[in-house]
Amino acid sequence: MLVGLPTETVQRALERAHDAMPVVPLGEFGNVIVGDANRLGVLLPPFVEPSMLLDSWADCDFLYSRFDRPAYVAGISTFVDVDRLVEQLASTTPLSQLGWGKSEFDRRTVADIVVGQIESATHLVLMGASNVTDFVSCRLDVLNPPASRVRVRDESRLAETEVSKAFGFDLLDRGLTDANPARSIEIIPPWLEVLNSGCDSTPGSDVLVYRRALPFDPIRFRDWVASPPEELVRGKGHVWLAGEPDTGFGYSCAGFVHRVFAAGRWWASHSGGEWPTCTTQRRRLLERWHPRFGDRRQELVFLGVDVDRDRLFAGLDQCLVEEHEFDGDGVDVAAEVSQMGWTPERGLH
Repeated sequence: MLVGLPTETVQRALERAHDAMPVVPLGEFGNVIVGDANRLGVLLPPFVEPSMLLDSWADCDFLYSRFDRPAYVAGISTFVDVDRLVEQLASTTPLSQLGWGKSEFDRRTVADIVVGQIESATHLVLMGASNVTDFVSCRLDVLNPPASRVRVRDESRLAETEVSKAFGFDLLDRGLTDANPARSIEIIPPWLEVLNSGCDSTPGSDVLVYRRALPFDPIRFRDWVASPPEELVRGKGHVWLAGEPDTGFGYSCAGFVHRVFAAGRWWASHSGGEWPTCTTQRRRLLERWHPRFGDRRQELVFLGVDVDRDRLFAGLDQCLVEEHEFDGDGVDVAAEVSQMGWTPERGLH
């Protein structure tokens, strides 16, 4: 897979991919005839998140059904324009405004996408004339420490060895047979792994997890988002705002851009008949269930460069509304859960 924000530099580099292997846009992938080719590049549009596409293909075994033979994704090469990267990390411009979004209503920012593409890569192809500064290198380390890096200064004259590294050909030697088919790579960003697992960060960890069972005061949290710690590079999670007992909010930090947005209803605000029936989902939900607030909570994951954990958490704690300060947000859901025969294993305190 090949992906990158379509600056002039990146577009010229992606054109060179055709010299190394057949390349088709994602929209044409379902109909292209590949014949006996054992290498095929799929060019993703900017709005497609590679890790989510991989999950979707794996769920339905798309590649095997597409080719009627074992096939796998060997790597994801993200092309990064180092001349523009700092600017992109600070850009609040929506993709839709640039014509790069999946629709005219796509409100994801340039910063959201460039960060998502970097953290979803097996290979980072660094293009452009500028030097890769320590500032940029540190942020690449935070977002995707294991990714291979290929530095290319002249996208019009890629050496053969650079082509091999840039397009992940070094991953194609794993041996693919009917008896032992290779599997597609898995890409799980650090923040997502933590959110899915429900684990806390350990001392000295680069991933910081903030969990609290009280709502944020909307004004105080808005002020925090407007002036967050400069050391943060990535952040994701769920936010509970006082005065909003039904609506959960999402939080995203991508580069220098911080956003808060509506993200659906809390399960505690649903009637019992609408609650999840999936055993695994229900177990995960109840493991973190609060006897009064249900699944309403703050659950935020942060990554950054030399982040002061105590200062970060103290700033967020100052946004919290104490339990005696609010009324009506905490619905007593314990009785309803008990009537359904669902017993929380532990609460979030």
